[in-house]
Amino acid sequence: MAKNEEMLVEKLAHTILPRNLSRFDLTAIYFAAIFGSFGAAQMATMGWAAIPMLIMAAVVFLLPCALAAFELGTLFPGEGGIYIWAHKAFGPLHGFISGWLSWVPIFLILPLGVTASSAYIQEAFHTTWPKSIDTMIQLALIWVEFLFCARGLGISQNVVRVGFFVSFGTAVIVFIVGWIQPVSATPITSDIISFNIFAHGALFSAAVLWMLGVEMPFTMGDEFSNHRKTAKTMLVWGTLTLITGYLLGTTGILWSIPVEKVDVTRGVAQAVSAHYPVLGSIVAIAVSIAIMSTGINYENMYSRLLFVSALEKRLPAVFAHVNEKKVPIRALLVQAIGASIVILIFSTQESLAVVFNLYLAALVAIWCASLYYIFAALLIVRKKYDSLYQSRGADVWHIPGGLIGRWFVGIWGIVANTIAIYYVFALPWVSEGITAQAWRGWIAAIVAVVIGFGVILYSNSLKQQKAI
Repeated sequence: MAKNEEMLVEKLAHTILPRNLSRFDLTAIYFAAIFGSFGAAQMATMGWAAIPMLIMAAVVFLLPCALAAFELGTLFPGEGGIYIWAHKAFGPLHGFISGWLSWVPIFLILPLGVTASSAYIQEAFHTTWPKSIDTMIQLALIWVEFLFCARGLGISQNVVRVGFFVSFGTAVIVFIVGWIQPVSATPITSDIISFNIFAHGALFSAAVLWMLGVEMPFTMGDEFSNHRKTAKTMLVWGTLTLITGYLLGTTGILWSIPVEKVDVTRGVAQAVSAHYPVLGSIVAIAVSIAIMSTGINYENMYSRLLFVSALEKRLPAVFAHVNEKKVPIRALLVQAIGASIVILIFSTQESLAVVFNLYLAALVAIWCASLYYIFAALLIVRKKYDSLYQSRGADVWHIPGGLIGRWFVGIWGIVANTIAIYYVFALPWVSEGITAQAWRGWIAAIVAVVIGFGVILYSNSLKQQKAI
């Protein structure tokens, strides 16, 4: 049985950051962290099989993640989420690895978001920009998100609250538009009840992507107003809203336009515009705003991982700085600069669809790798920290079933995670524009760069520790 020695971040973070996130705030953050109505468009490009694969991803992937994060997040309620959980379970090296793998996706998430946002702006005004202009707009949107975050959590959280209603509202609108059509534009096939993962493996991995992020709100743990109650509301209502939004959006798109005409990025507005052009333009602007709110949400959450790593001397101490608004401004700045560089690198690709799907696939590979730590930690912390469980009492939520329940959820999550990663590499997520070999090469290169930078940073952190 291990003694629960407080990490530096557990001692200091709550004295630096404000504790002001309510239940609705956390539900909006959770929803914004995972839901993207443009994700419904990406799923709809693969036809009616998207519906069972979304349901399967929710059951076999999202559910075990939520259960594990709820128990670990209430046992160790500090700022940092998965970073703290892995550190407590396996030590500082694994804490760094989990935090690094969780944080790095920001450099793909932000470009992914502004790519989609730019596409929806073009859809709203029925225009197509040259690639150079499109790239400049994407870069500008990254820095607009940064400026909102730099003004303080209260201001940026207002944007996230608005984005919650706008984003879900666009899914409802496209569903209604599709529902009132006399005939489904995409004929319903037997795929709508096919849960055959061997036939739809790549689609399952894509669905997993749109379920990623359950654990991320816990990176702001010291800012929860009430931990267990807030987390419960967030996970229950956030999950129900999330799944409903995806099913409404995907179904509405397929009812509204033929599957072969669905655009991977702008499909939601495209489906509405096919029947009501003016409403379609309004929806396009709304989706763009919702995507921007999601980017702001991610910048806030991920900056906390950088912030706590710096507090723990795993990254340069300069990133532990907060401004007068109590915002980790330098962490935000690094994220914006890194995302800008990624946008410029990926602008060399000819096909927007290829770039968009490379972002998505690389996200699954890297993000899912970090999730192994959640399930592995779940398997050992009950025994290792039995006294902490007892001392925290009712403040800690327990997975039903005791030891058997925890092992069931842990193994269940590990298997689902592995399947999702396998199908990232198996075949390209697009039918044209890139070969299978080039697809695997790009994904492997992204993963290799991530690992390389992680090794360099951790080696540097050891030098910092020795110097102290």
